[in-house]
Amino acid sequence: MALQVTDLTISFGGVVAVNGMSLSIEPGEIVGLIGPNGAGKTTFINCVAGAYRPSRGTVQWKGTELRGLAPHSVIRQGVARTFQNVASLHDLTVLDIVKLGAAARGRRGLAAVADLWRGEAALEAELHETVLEPLGLADIAAQPVQTLSYGLRKAVDLARAMASRPELLLLDEPVAGLTVQEGQQMAAVIREVRDRRRCAVLMVEHKMDVVMSTCDRITVMAAGARIFEGTGPAVQADPEVRRVYLGEP
Repeated sequence: MALQVTDLTISFGGVVAVNGMSLSIEPGEIVGLIGPNGAGKTTFINCVAGAYRPSRGTVQWKGTELRGLAPHSVIRQGVARTFQNVASLHDLTVLDIVKLGAAARGRRGLAAVADLWRGEAALEAELHETVLEPLGLADIAAQPVQTLSYGLRKAVDLARAMASRPELLLLDEPVAGLTVQEGQQMAAVIREVRDRRRCAVLMVEHKMDVVMSTCDRITVMAAGARIFEGTGPAVQADPEVRRVYLGEP
């Protein structure tokens, strides 16, 4: 098993944001994490990624405990993430952003020495082949990020995460703010990334058409806790999920 989160709990000012949350992901699996606003989904991702330290619980990744590790140390364990809101980052180009992701690998020993000997041109060629071209960003690699559409900036954020060669990819609302067509294109890219890298993916998302077409399994959160887990059709048919989402009695 790639990721095993057990009894994860964190509070802010006496308010329990995540309450005894458990979740597992197998290698190569895409798991959707859904729930109403305020359910604790992004807080949960922040705990896994090292941005927050839970008060209770464990975050086991390939047998290594991530709880208590700083974000840069989590990245070096092969875990990368994207963010809900993407910044323009001033005059940095698409390639600059992707190179920042590659630098986050923090490779050590002989691998780090090899990177130094290869030089900048070789690194850029690798990123073009393995990240920019698969995501359709090669033609705009030299363009400043701040000049791009919101949808393209979302793709650049995914490219940055991919450049760290993740084995676990945490996606926080990857299609939020995108058009229906852009959302479906991003969903296809996410599946291609999984197939290409065989990485596990945890995806927080509100757009159910994307969740249903992308995820192998779905976990539903409400009030900081898991209330259901199963396939897409099972989630849609569950009375408690329908009550939480649709206000059904």
